[in-house]
Formats: sequence, C-alpha cells, structure tokens
Amino acid sequence: EFRRVLFRSVNEFSRFARMPESNPGPNRIHQIIDDVVLLYKGSHKNIKILTKYDPRIDFIRIDAEQIKRVFINLIENSIYAVNGGGVIEIKTFMALSTKTVRIEVSDNGRGIHPKYRDKLFLPYFTTKRKGTGLGLAIANRIIADHNGYIKVRDNLPKGTTFVIELPV
Repeated sequence: EFRRVLFRSVNEFSRFARMPESNPGPNRIHQIIDDVVLLYKGSHKNIKILTKYDPRIDFIRIDAEQIKRVFINLIENSIYAVNGGGVIEIKTFMALSTKTVRIEVSDNGRGIHPKYRDKLFLPYFTTKRKGTGLGLAIANRIIADHNGYIKVRDNLPKGTTFVIELPV
C-alpha cells in the first residue's frame, strides 16, 4: 500500500514538474466540459452531473488538453465529496464588463473545512487518504498559465463551488 501511494506521488510530481507549456488556440469550452462529463455520466449512477451554459460563449483561446485536465480534477474531487450520491453542477457565464468567462463547478458534498481553504492549491496538500495533493496545484497552474484564476467558496446550503475565470 505504501509503495503504491509513493509511486503514485512520484508519478504525479513528475507530471507536475514537466507540465507542457500552454498552447492555447480557439476552442469551445462547452465541448471540452461535455467531453469530460461524458467520461463520468454512466459510471456513477447515483450522481447527477448537470450543465447550464451561457449561449453567448463560443470559442475562447485555451489549451484544450490542459483545460480538460482541470475539469477532470474538479469532477473527480466532486465525486469524492458527494460520497456515492449527489449532484454536481457546471455552469458558465459571460461577463462582458470584464471580458471574462466564469465557470462554476459545484457539488452538494461534504464541503471544505475553512481551515483548509488557504492550503487547497498548494502542492502536496490533501485531505484524502489516497490523494497526492497535486490535482488542485496542477489545476491552479494551468488556469494561471491561461491568465485566469481559480478560487473556492461554499455552495450553500451544502457543498463546494470552484470558480474559474478566464479571459475571453
């Protein structure tokens, strides 16, 4: 067990350390999200994954593979948080005033204790028994490479929402 965890940690770290440079191009963010959601829809019968997209959003300049990695991580974390049953909702919004696209990934899971919020995006910080603590650090780095940001807040009345903002 220890060897497997260590091997996975080393593997994740080497991926984190040699992340390819971002190669943004015009991509449809909703298509990327749909592709990731499709990976999970049939395999988790008691988890509903809902999407609500702003129709004003079409192409934005992003690296499709890297952004896909972000959504895989966020959905995996939400699946863990809802612990076998719950709702994950992904919404997009166009903010014309700031020329940004905001994406929210929410779940109605157990939520994140306030004392962990400041550490969530640090490498090797994890609250999971089998986690490496690199998933959100990688997501944060990818979003930063796209000149955006990612933050976390409570999803009231229960759960967590990750908010991503990317320039249009």
